[in-house]
Amino acid sequence: MLATLDIGGTKVAAALTQGGRVLERRQLPMVSQREDLTPLLASLLQGWTGIQKIGVATTGYVQQGRVFSVNHDIIGFWNGLPLQEILRGIMDVPVVMLNDAQAAAWGEYLARQQDGNGPADLMFVTLSTGIGGGVVLNHRLRTGQSGLAGHIGHIPSHFRSCDGESQCGCGQTGCLELIASGTGLARQASALFGEACDSRRLFSLASQLPGAEHLIQHAAEAVAAMLAGQHLALDLQEIVIGGSVGLAPGMLERIQHAFRRIPVPAPPRISAARCGADAGLAGIMHWAGASS
Repeated sequence: MLATLDIGGTKVAAALTQGGRVLERRQLPMVSQREDLTPLLASLLQGWTGIQKIGVATTGYVQQGRVFSVNHDIIGFWNGLPLQEILRGIMDVPVVMLNDAQAAAWGEYLARQQDGNGPADLMFVTLSTGIGGGVVLNHRLRTGQSGLAGHIGHIPSHFRSCDGESQCGCGQTGCLELIASGTGLARQASALFGEACDSRRLFSLASQLPGAEHLIQHAAEAVAAMLAGQHLALDLQEIVIGGSVGLAPGMLERIQHAFRRIPVPAPPRISAARCGADAGLAGIMHWAGASS
């Protein structure tokens, strides 16, 4: 038996798996305080017996069992938190950890290999609370020496946010995450409309309000430009879009359309995540299951 966790900025999903099959799935909102994390994880794992290993896909980057934030505005206590040790304290079994977008990239890569002609070079991009990514090159997941590979949300964009905000929670200015993440879209929409507006409501307003459509289109163009740069650097065969914003109605089509207008050679296929919101769980299930 393998227990898997997918820890994001707004939710934590858990799955009990055996032989690559999900037996049970649970989900709870992510907590905002460090002291609430252990009880949350314990409640998600409660009652599951026969667990031999825990696989964790987590936002942030992983080093030697600890997790760190790139954007400290998303999870403030992700500052070297000994997550592996915490989980070992809950359930005394081995714990395997990956960045959540890296895990999702692996899950999406494996899903496409079942076709018999899946890509050797794939990038997964999650547009969600934040923006993350994962890269598979020559059939191998690239995590990087420091666990940072794929963090495209924190590469500065030549696009600018529509509300003039330039300072990212990572400490840099002009990051893509400021423009096209769920948090970034909500911030810009709230400034535009003069009242609180989350990304879900923004998409629902797109067909009614030109301003809402402009924000979403602007985000799609910023994402497309970043992906074009990544393709020129890595020569990708396929780019997979996931996350709550990436899978929102019409977002993929907007990104595809914007990408087609960029004159890059040998353009890759841009597709939707096949594993949906559970790409991270799927990836860490296979990654942890295969690790010794």
